Amino acid sequence: MMLTILNLFRQYEEKVTFIEVDDMNKRFTWKFTKYIFIFLTITLILASIGIGLFFTNISKLAYNDLNTTDDFYMDIAISKEDNGYELNDDLKQKLKENNVQLYIIDNQGNALYPKKNKNIKNKLIDNIYNTRTIPFKNDHLSVALIYPQKYKHNLNNKENIDINKLINSLYINNYNAYQHIEKNNKMMFIENPAHQKVVYTNEFTEIENNTFKFLAISYLLLLLLNIILVIMFALIISRRISKPLFFYNDWIENLSKGKLFKPSSKHYNKRTKKLFKELNASVEKLNLQLTEDKIYQNQINYYREKWLSQISHDLKSPLTSIYGYARLLSSETIDTKKYALLISDKASYMTELIDSLNKNFKQETDQMNVHKEAFNVSETLAQLIKSIQYNKFEINNHLSSKEFYGNKLYFERMMMNLIDNSIDHNKQNPKIQITIQNQEDGLIVDYKDDGKGINKTTEKNMLHSNFTTKDNKEGHGIGCTIIMDCISFHNGTFKILPTKKGVHFRILLK
Repeated sequence: MMLTILNLFRQYEEKVTFIEVDDMNKRFTWKFTKYIFIFLTITLILASIGIGLFFTNISKLAYNDLNTTDDFYMDIAISKEDNGYELNDDLKQKLKENNVQLYIIDNQGNALYPKKNKNIKNKLIDNIYNTRTIPFKNDHLSVALIYPQKYKHNLNNKENIDINKLINSLYINNYNAYQHIEKNNKMMFIENPAHQKVVYTNEFTEIENNTFKFLAISYLLLLLLNIILVIMFALIISRRISKPLFFYNDWIENLSKGKLFKPSSKHYNKRTKKLFKELNASVEKLNLQLTEDKIYQNQINYYREKWLSQISHDLKSPLTSIYGYARLLSSETIDTKKYALLISDKASYMTELIDSLNKNFKQETDQMNVHKEAFNVSETLAQLIKSIQYNKFEINNHLSSKEFYGNKLYFERMMMNLIDNSIDHNKQNPKIQITIQNQEDGLIVDYKDDGKGINKTTEKNMLHSNFTTKDNKEGHGIGCTIIMDCISFHNGTFKILPTKKGVHFRILLK
């Protein structure tokens, strides 16, 4: 029943963890999507403002002189208002600089701008050689630009001149269907063989309409493609950044539960450690510090139990004497002064004993790094594994003698460093096998894991105390000062044995 409850609790915990990870991934995706959409929106706004400014100022950029203006310019520069027509500032400036008069007229010469119902037929005839007309909006309207008069001529048929043909003959860019000529003081019109039909902005050809449709559809498709790419980009980036963070989240969660090792993850690689360099270094340092504190605490607990055992034994005898003397004092037939002095002596002895034991305890804990004592190897390993809470262990105990005379703290730290390296240098947490056995001159530890193993360079250099394969090379790594210090302290040896998979170290401690 209890096992079933524990399994259900584990399933619930895994489900909660999966939901938390999924929620974190969604938050990252939403954040990236939001920020990229904001960026895209700002880009589109700025692009629209830029395009608007471009088309607003295109008349200034492309038409720097009044003589180069055409129907496109006039469509931009002249706007239709409720009370008539309005010229923009650029056109007004050009007219002022060139001292040119501008009229908007119909095909009969009637002015619509600047004053309505005024016919300028005679003015056009008088200024025929210093006037340009430009088609405007439709076939019935034109813009007439009359420059300062430079030519004089006398015509005898002013009344008979066709004003519509006259206006047409003054068109620019071969838009004129007629050409005017003077002969015998009379004006006549002939057809222009190079005549080109005027295409107004609201009268595009079928090809032009199809082109505009294609451009509009292309723009919408491009916008849709950008949105899709934004979402895909947000998903990819959020997953690339958030998945390694899940690993660090699991690692910190392990540490909070007392599991002093990093979890298995395919996202823990060189790229992850490089991207989250500071975070990786901090969590590694935290893991190492917690491990060292745990080992130190175990050692302190060991000496505390030893101290309590010793003090309870040493205090038992004087306490028994005090109890006996107190019983005697309760009798009226004895000399109370004598036994009171004995009790006082025993109490003083107990005070001195406690002070001495405290002093010895302090000396022992201060010297626990460098002294030797007999300790139970299998119990020490079991306690270490319990402290780490790593569940992929196989311990083979072939000891003929349970106790080994050596430094317990060095032994614990050496084993902890070996285990930490196996976990740290493999993406998936490996299975670790530790075999311990006695030898005539010491203790043999066979350490194996089924991880990725070590290369020739590492194998060659790992016996050097300062060598490390970690990116963070600040006093910890695989060869390891701690391992070699322990072996040197015990006058032992370290061998790398061949294996098909992972590593196989044989350590002899004397």
